[in-house]
Amino acid sequence: MPIFRADRYVKITITDFALSKSSEKLLQVLQKVTDLRNVQMTKVRIDREEQGRIRVEEWYEITGSLNIPEGGKSFWVISKPRTEEEPYNFFMRVDRNIEAENYEDAQNKATDWLNRTIIRPLDAVFSIIASSATPPEDISQLVS
Repeated sequence: MPIFRADRYVKITITDFALSKSSEKLLQVLQKVTDLRNVQMTKVRIDREEQGRIRVEEWYEITGSLNIPEGGKSFWVISKPRTEEEPYNFFMRVDRNIEAENYEDAQNKATDWLNRTIIRPLDAVFSIIASSATPPEDISQLVS
């Protein structure tokens, strides 16, 4: 059976987001997912000067790789407070291959895997307001 590239972008919005606490909970959930390995978290801080004032931005990044039979790729997550421009708390990019009969089937299988393997475990820990998993071609859905 052929193997297709089936990357996904995931956006998740939760209630009661607290940067440090929510990021740590996210890390703990992802570390328990058996299809993920080398899961690590880093805190990022940027100080910017805007009109004579220092503006501090902080977020967490979680990275790792996939351990799947089709040839695991990688994943990257950003955990941050919502903004008008980015109205979600967690943004994840999952780069993976998947075995399927055709491209459309591969895309559907990738979304099903993501929902089962990552989003449901997160839903058990967080109160999710909204979530979406889209292929990179649907980038317009991420911007809207």
